[in-house]
Amino acid sequence: MTITSKTYEDIQTAYNHFNSELFNNTLPEVLLTLVPHKSAYGYFRHEAFTVTDKATGKTKKINIMGKSKDIIHELALNPFSFGGRTDDQIMSTLVHEMVHLWQSLHGTPPKKAGHNREWADKMKSVGLQPSTTGQPGGKETGRRCSHYIIENGLFAKSAKRCKIKFTFSGTLAVKEKKGSKRTKYTCPMCEKNAYGTDDLNIQCADCDELMQRQ
Repeated sequence: MTITSKTYEDIQTAYNHFNSELFNNTLPEVLLTLVPHKSAYGYFRHEAFTVTDKATGKTKKINIMGKSKDIIHELALNPFSFGGRTDDQIMSTLVHEMVHLWQSLHGTPPKKAGHNREWADKMKSVGLQPSTTGQPGGKETGRRCSHYIIENGLFAKSAKRCKIKFTFSGTLAVKEKKGSKRTKYTCPMCEKNAYGTDDLNIQCADCDELMQRQ
């Protein structure tokens, strides 16, 4: 098994595990990806991809949890954030984004990208404490919001049963791109683009999200 297949298999195993134990298998199949990002541990994109029939070039339906769909959601983790973080912390990012997926399907997500009270309450119910600072005392809602693991909470107990060891944990460091004169940046939420040099941090004013370097 290659390092690529092992890593993606681990993420899929973790997704299936937490879907069963924390979400009662109410979440659908999603496209799980590894996407480098300078400042985010992960992100979720609702209806990110269209499923296309290669033979005809037309959109086709696929069966997801008994329902016919022609779109699929994306849940991404940033592998550059694995270094220096525990396996439980990495998996907590996965569950953080799974809560966004849950809200997009079963709740009322905010009109603009962000973290509202419904999202915060669901986070706490699965054992993650929302915090804008990632530490105790931070606000529970806001456009940008992290979290920390609640001691002896549902997530902490479930993570002990997951037993996933991420291959990259504690070993991967960011290698910066150099030499590009014009780089494309894309907002992970609204997908608007901007262009500039390859050493910029560009924030989407509409979504308050850091744009991803392409």
